[in-house]
Amino acid sequence: MKKPQNIYCNCLENIMKKANKIINVYTDIVEPVLNYPRHRELESSMEIIPQICDNSFCNILYRLNKKINNNRICIVGPGKIDNLLDCEIIAGPEGGVVNLYNLGKKMLFVTTDLDSSQKILGSLNFLSDVKFLHIHGDNLMRVKITNIFLDNVVYTTQVSTPYCALPIGSFTDGDRAIALSMIFNASEIYVYGFDFQKVICHHKDYCFSDYKNIKIKLAQKILTFISKKLNYSIEYNKDYFIFKRSL
Repeated sequence: MKKPQNIYCNCLENIMKKANKIINVYTDIVEPVLNYPRHRELESSMEIIPQICDNSFCNILYRLNKKINNNRICIVGPGKIDNLLDCEIIAGPEGGVVNLYNLGKKMLFVTTDLDSSQKILGSLNFLSDVKFLHIHGDNLMRVKITNIFLDNVVYTTQVSTPYCALPIGSFTDGDRAIALSMIFNASEIYVYGFDFQKVICHHKDYCFSDYKNIKIKLAQKILTFISKKLNYSIEYNKDYFIFKRSL
C-alpha cells in the first residue's frame, strides 16, 4: 500500500534538519586548507540536478531511514579487513566495493564521486542498492557521462543548493558514508577498512599520494566534528572503530 505523502515529508524534514547541523563542515574545514572555489560547487549542481528532480528522491531517503533508523550498520572501506562483524546492514564508499565483492555481500548504499576505476564504477548497480552520487566542482563531466548508467541515485552536494539533492557536510566518500549513517539515525556504526595514517589507492586509476594524505587527515577531522554535532561517541579498536549514538 502506498505510504501517505506526509510520512515521506516528515522523514525528509528530520533528515534535512540533521544535514543542516553539519553542512558547514566543508566550508569551515576543507576550504581554508585546499582553497577550492565555492562557486564551482553550485555551478556543478546547477548543471545536472534540475534535470533529474523527481519523486524518487524523497522515496529513497524514506526507505533508507526506515531501514537504518535505530539499527547497527557496518561501513566498509578499501583497506584490509581481517574480521568483519556479522552485520545485516552494510554500506560504504566506492572503494569498499572490492572488499564486499570478495566477501560475497552487497551494499545497501554506496557513496561515490566517480573517481574510482571504470571497472568498479561499472559494478555499482550490481553491488549496491542506492547510489549516493556526489556532485562537486571538478567531476561534472564524469557525472554527465556516468549517471545515465546508474539507477536508484540520490545526488549529494557539499554546499546547500535549491535543488533535489542532499547537502551533507562531508568531503571524501568515506566520511560521507559515515555521515549519512548518522543522519539516518543508526544506533551504532562499525567502520572497517579505513586507515587515517595510510593512503590507499588500489581502487583508483590514478592517485596523488601527497594530496590524498591531506584529504584523509581532513576526513578524520570532519568525523570528529560531525560525531559531536550529531551526538555520537567514537571507540577505536585494533581492526575497526565504532560510532555510538548517545541517548
